[in-house]
Amino acid sequence: MTVSSCASFTQMSCKKWPLLCLLVSGTSLLLYLTYRPMLQATMKKKPRMYPLMRRLSTEAPTEEPFQEEPGMYHVAYPRKYKFIIDQPDICEEQKPYVVVIVPVPPWNVDARNDIRKTWGEQKVFGDKVVLVLFLMGIQSGNDEEKLQEQLWNESQQYKDLLQSNFQDSYRNLTIKTMVMMEWLNKKCQQASYAVKVDTDVLLNVNNLMKMLASLNAVESNYMTGLVWYESPVIREPSNKFFLPYDVYSRNAYPPYPLGMCYIISLDLPQKFLEQAKLIKPIYIEDAYLGICLERLHIFPAKPPNIEHFVVKPLQYNRCYYSGLIAVLTENTNQMTSYWTDIHSSSQPC
Repeated sequence: MTVSSCASFTQMSCKKWPLLCLLVSGTSLLLYLTYRPMLQATMKKKPRMYPLMRRLSTEAPTEEPFQEEPGMYHVAYPRKYKFIIDQPDICEEQKPYVVVIVPVPPWNVDARNDIRKTWGEQKVFGDKVVLVLFLMGIQSGNDEEKLQEQLWNESQQYKDLLQSNFQDSYRNLTIKTMVMMEWLNKKCQQASYAVKVDTDVLLNVNNLMKMLASLNAVESNYMTGLVWYESPVIREPSNKFFLPYDVYSRNAYPPYPLGMCYIISLDLPQKFLEQAKLIKPIYIEDAYLGICLERLHIFPAKPPNIEHFVVKPLQYNRCYYSGLIAVLTENTNQMTSYWTDIHSSSQPC
């Protein structure tokens, strides 16, 4: 139907049914008046604003990148460990010929005091200075804050503590060793040699100085002590030195000086630190240093007399012990009693 046809039909219908047309027109008008305000309000409403997508940052993240857990047989190193107790200028001030670092648990103040009053007491040998420092991590537990306050006081008194923020434990000895290398590399390049010695070792510093004086000149790439050759890798799971094949596949470690006492030239710490980025550190600290030495193509040197480093001593003999450089004892109490007897002026050898 066309528009003109619709108009004609509407005119005819209204003539025939006037009431019907009136009713339709009125209904249309009512609907228009009702919905017109609603339509105008809708048209005036502001459009909804959706938030823009946040711009992605192009700056480098401030957090450290994720580092995998070390597992059972490796340690969490390298990491950004920091020193919370430090002696940053002590080597510059004292200019030592030898710096001796003793790894020790933070709670073991008795061991530190035993060393301070025995072999660590003498600081000058001829024209050469020997510096003795104690290295530790942090201790967790209920008395952590009290212990830390005691360490701060001890450091103020003796000025010989180094403490980093790794967890101090037997399984973290490799971390402690590498943190020691960091400190030596950054803070003590003035020294000619560094010595690492355990708390239960009787160290005769005078004999050590004689040994170093017998060398023709200050050595480089030098590491010595009680060198172990073809030390077997322990495969028995119940042994505390156990290491599985998938961690280290060879049957024996490269040569390395036993961790009870070793001497290094001060060019080695930086080289060990570089190797730690390439060789995943195992928890057996002295064997790990041997692995690093092999990678560096450095062979540990035999000392002038290897019998001056003793890990399984015979029954105590005063004159025998007085001729050694380093000998393992059962504990610091025994070490103290031996040192006192050796240095008794009433019984010279």
